[in-house]
Amino acid sequence: MTGAWVDWFDRYRYLTRTTATVALTTVPLVLLYGLGLLWASPAAQSGVDIISTPILERLPVASYIGVQFAIATALLFVAFFRREETIGSHLRWTFPALGEAALWGFGTGAIVIAALDEIHVISTTPADSLSLWLDLAVVSAGAGLHEEFVFRLVLIPLVTWALVATVGVERWAAVVGAIALSSLVFSLAHHLAGETFDLYVFAFRSVAGLFFATLYVTRGFAIAAWAHAIYDFQILSQLTG
Repeated sequence: MTGAWVDWFDRYRYLTRTTATVALTTVPLVLLYGLGLLWASPAAQSGVDIISTPILERLPVASYIGVQFAIATALLFVAFFRREETIGSHLRWTFPALGEAALWGFGTGAIVIAALDEIHVISTTPADSLSLWLDLAVVSAGAGLHEEFVFRLVLIPLVTWALVATVGVERWAAVVGAIALSSLVFSLAHHLAGETFDLYVFAFRSVAGLFFATLYVTRGFAIAAWAHAIYDFQILSQLTG
């Protein structure tokens, strides 16, 4: 029995990081953010979203919806052509992957909320509007999707390659350096986008960046993106009562 669980866990760790499973697991997050923008307020737009927000500002609603489904369809095609098993098999692995992401997101969020409450940083604003909760869901989905895409999926491999190719460091050291640098850039970007600089907030967000960067490297993009989205939703929900 123990051997069967070990075999299942090994397959789970491998298949949840395959391109097909990652693409399938990302589709709901893409649609949640992309379609959610139609009903959410402008405040729900991700600051690093270079796709959905510009398209929404320029296209009619019907065309915008078509673009969002086209993106989702493209991910489905990627899953189909990069599959290592049947599509149905890869699809089944998305459910435990989402469960893992929820554990990481809610677990990390609970720790952070407890820490903030301990130092009396938590302050709440009553939330009694459905539109507010929609905004929280959409902005969290956008943060998980686009911030993980820019700061992890793009930046970490790019910095790793640069360190290996130009400096000649070993790959493991390059990955560690890329994780650290991406976390600092991730935190700094929030302040460059207009948020007032605060050393405590910068340090706190850098630590969160280290966590999500490590999760990306060890568990892949989809789990990191969903965990980030769930984490943000939990934190923002707490802050809004």
